[in-house]
Amino acid sequence: MIVWIDFTVKTTRQNQSSVRYKPLQFESEGVYHCCIIISTTMLPVLLTLGPITVYSFSIALGIGFFLGVFIAWRRLRDLGLDEEKILDAIILGSICGLVFSKLIYFAEFYPQGGFSFWGGLAGLFLIFFLFAKAQKWDFWQIADELTFAILPFAVLGQVGALLDGSTFGKPTVMPWGIYFPGSLIRSQPISLFMALSFFTIWVFLLRIERYWRTWDWYKSKESGFVFLSFLGLGFATTLVVDFWSLAKIYWLWLKIILGLVSILVVGLIFLYRSGRLHGKERQTK
Repeated sequence: MIVWIDFTVKTTRQNQSSVRYKPLQFESEGVYHCCIIISTTMLPVLLTLGPITVYSFSIALGIGFFLGVFIAWRRLRDLGLDEEKILDAIILGSICGLVFSKLIYFAEFYPQGGFSFWGGLAGLFLIFFLFAKAQKWDFWQIADELTFAILPFAVLGQVGALLDGSTFGKPTVMPWGIYFPGSLIRSQPISLFMALSFFTIWVFLLRIERYWRTWDWYKSKESGFVFLSFLGLGFATTLVVDFWSLAKIYWLWLKIILGLVSILVVGLIFLYRSGRLHGKERQTK
């Protein structure tokens, strides 16, 4: 929201030699205009109790994390996996994901601090891939179930980033532009776009979860459909949103190239696992 304040200034003559610091001077009498930007969408601090400050981004991440852990634990338990091994994998995957997330973000935005969603995802699935090999689990089936735990975490994380006001994109004059703290112009709300995209993907995958094995074009009926669909849609969304980000030009082109390569790789894996390259149905796992 923009508030314009008009005020009248009547100047008086002063001995210039006696005035050492003049932070604000007016050349003549008249009406002056002042623009004050008030951000109504940002809420970085939810609550302050003495020395304790509760940040919206931290709360959103915390709720998303525990919700994701609960969904992952329940879904993997329903597969008949050992609960102790499930919790071990979740704990180690979370730690590894946090490390990867910080490292990737550090490499891209040094010296700023933050988290990379896709970097964290890489660390998480690396641990689950190793656990799957060691415990002889079906990794693709586990990845499908974990997708439904990751998406609500992603949505809440992006909502928290929006409230924090730390992820804004290029300037825009479009009606969906938002005035972020410290900015006099509207900017693309990157986090809002990502939150809506992840929520849409989540709802879409929930709706098709029970039906995708019945589709004739997916001949193999093998696990991995949900996970690969999430990766493909997520990479495509990130690629589009990157054009509105404030990434440095060399990082932007690198991210575009990596995004296109990632989509191509996911598409090839998807095509291979669909069984269409074999001309016949494969045994369902």
